Amino acid sequence: MKERLSLSVDPPTAQYLTSRAGRETKGNVSALVDRLVRAAQLAESVRAEAHWYAERPDYAEAAEAERYTG
Repeated sequence: MKERLSLSVDPPTAQYLTSRAGRETKGNVSALVDRLVRAAQLAESVRAEAHWYAERPDYAEAAEAERYTG
């Protein structure tokens, strides 16, 4: 189920969203904002996972080795 939100943005931001929505979602600003937020969520998740692996440089290699010895 969708939820209704009210946003206040500056006129240039509103124009950008309206224009981009016209090109990408047949003018549906809500669909555009939803898509942009989901893309931001995915990018944030990827950054978090990359950070996790960067802090554990041997993890992937150890897991792969364990896979073949188990």
